[in-house]
Amino acid sequence: MFDETRSTLSSHDQTTVRGLVDPSGTDGFAIASLVCGLLGLVPLGVGLGIRALIRTGRSGRPGRGLAIAGLTLSVIWLGLGIGLATAGSKLLTHSASGRDYIHVMAPGDCFDAGADGEHVTRISCDAPHDEQIFDRVDVGLGSDAYPGAAALRDSALESCRGEAVAYFVEGTPPPSLQFLVHFPSQGSWVGGIRTATCTFGQIGGKLTAFVQP
Repeated sequence: MFDETRSTLSSHDQTTVRGLVDPSGTDGFAIASLVCGLLGLVPLGVGLGIRALIRTGRSGRPGRGLAIAGLTLSVIWLGLGIGLATAGSKLLTHSASGRDYIHVMAPGDCFDAGADGEHVTRISCDAPHDEQIFDRVDVGLGSDAYPGAAALRDSALESCRGEAVAYFVEGTPPPSLQFLVHFPSQGSWVGGIRTATCTFGQIGGKLTAFVQP
């Protein structure tokens, strides 16, 4: 018989408690997926949501609905991001409007010409417009000294004429289409501009759509 008066606990004795793992609590990955979805943390929301669906499917714990909600919100955020990026790109390239310098615009931009030949009004290529930029060419002529308007004009005309022909190498130019050249003034040259802008325009009128190659 066990003698309590003589028994002692050694320093190695431990108390063991046993219990069942509670399967009723909501899955933590599902909660995290929902939070990430609400905050727009798309990669985390998707990854945690997929993990939560796998875990809840195996364990039967609640949270499947939260995981699906987190995934759905992440997909919505992703769609919004793609939509905004696409809209922003179109706005910058073809739909931006406002007064601008021709030498900072890019091929594919459209504008109405300004009275001073340098300032222009950027507009959508889907609206009637004076000119469409199809290329930019280097007219530096290998020198920092201003070569004069005649030399710049001749260099720009030759280069833009070649680029205009190349633009329609696999197509046919629309009727009454002409190419125009905008080369730097002496002031622009001193300011560091060494490129000319090649554009398309409609003889006796305006372009009404983007000129396709």
